[in-house]
Amino acid sequence: MSEQATAAEPVTAEAPQGEPAETLGDAGRKALTAEREARKVAEKSAAALAERIKQLESANLSELERAQREAAEARSTLEQITKQNLRNSVALAKGVPADLVDFLHGDTEDEIAARADVLLARLNTPTAPRADPSQGARGDALALNSDGLEQALRSKLGI
Repeated sequence: MSEQATAAEPVTAEAPQGEPAETLGDAGRKALTAEREARKVAEKSAAALAERIKQLESANLSELERAQREAAEARSTLEQITKQNLRNSVALAKGVPADLVDFLHGDTEDEIAARADVLLARLNTPTAPRADPSQGARGDALALNSDGLEQALRSKLGI
């Protein structure tokens, strides 16, 4: 049946099962047409609202995902700052020079402290070359500013 009823077509009301259908007059046709138009408008409005709800849920989900990503980044930054703070506090307690703090690594205070001890042991190891016994003064030579040289000169000179 077409959307709008014409005068040539009789419009019948849909009756429940078991009841006879009634033929509508002009007023009934107008009311039925108006009701169908109102239904179309309502269905379009409901579809538009459902789409808007879907968009809002997507936007909220995107905001949730963004918030979760920002929270993960904040946790990562906090973890890095905490490790740096732990490293600095161990370095300060052990006396590690500030320019060598970056060489301290570890996840716990004990691991960082152990590395600090190794670093300090290496730093405190004398780095001066060992004396070469084949060079320099011999054991039998007297130093120029020693009392032994003065006595040796006096005895030679008879003073």
